[in-house]
Amino acid sequence: MFEQSSYIEQISFFKKLRSFDYILLICIISIGIISIFSMYSTDGGELLHHSKSHIIRFVVFFSMMIGLSFLNIRFWHSTGYLFYIIVLGFLVWALFYGITASGSQRWISLYFINNQEKSKIRLFL
Repeated sequence: MFEQSSYIEQISFFKKLRSFDYILLICIISIGIISIFSMYSTDGGELLHHSKSHIIRFVVFFSMMIGLSFLNIRFWHSTGYLFYIIVLGFLVWALFYGITASGSQRWISLYFINNQEKSKIRLFL
């Protein structure tokens, strides 16, 4: 079923490929296909902007998920705190310098994308 390995052991590419949870992958692909058909249905049976963008995003992010799963677990352990600090920095940035849209100050303009940070941070001064 699941082959347990130690944290330090180097696992080969083919061993990682064999240890995938294929039932989970089939479930994710099934949900993705159902959502693609739902988007196609809401666009009136035509491949319009929303359907195409949904298909592209599903393929890109599913591929990213598979690719990132092959990174060594030590990478995630060593960079976890860095990512945590970056996200906290974005939350503080949104609190003070965020763009107000629809009455909430949750958007950060990164000049190539607007990122929404949902923060419940309240400063009591």
